[in-house]
Amino acid sequence: MAEEKPQKEKSFLLALLLFIGAGLLLLLALDSESPQRSLSSDSRAKTPEYEKHVNKHLMLTNDKLAMARQKMALENARVNDFRSTTPQQAYSNSDSGLDLSVDRRAYEIANELGRGERKREQQQPMTPDEMIQRDLFEAQQTQEYSQAYREEYARQFVENARRGGYKVILSEDLTRVISVQPIRRPSESMDLFQSNGEALQ
Repeated sequence: MAEEKPQKEKSFLLALLLFIGAGLLLLLALDSESPQRSLSSDSRAKTPEYEKHVNKHLMLTNDKLAMARQKMALENARVNDFRSTTPQQAYSNSDSGLDLSVDRRAYEIANELGRGERKREQQQPMTPDEMIQRDLFEAQQTQEYSQAYREEYARQFVENARRGGYKVILSEDLTRVISVQPIRRPSESMDLFQSNGEALQ
């Protein structure tokens, strides 16, 4: 048994040495293949056909970039040219010999009526208080206008009814008719007496 133990150790050592040796040989083999691979890729890069393809690709990319720059420059020139143009007059007075000027009296009348050209007032923005005051004033003006319109409409309604032979009384708020009474005309009463008087004679 004592002899078996050293023999086992020897066989274990031998197996270990063989395993380490195989690993070293494998590393040496792999190390020797990698320079051959790098040499083959370098040799392929130096071939004229490969260089020709690379140069062609670089030239096409450079041409595409140059065309894109020219396209952008052309679009910018068009935009800037459009902004710098001035409108032309549709009619020129000197060519046709016609007087196309506008009568100043029309402008004066429109300005008097408040319908002329509106001039932009260079004012500061209104404060909230000014805006509220303006809105209240406009609401008051609208209410006064509405009341005046209602009163005039009611007056004309009563007048038209009177001409038609009726006396109309409206409510205080001028929204309802309270009573309608027919009005006797003096000519009708005269006609009755005349017809009766003729019969008497």
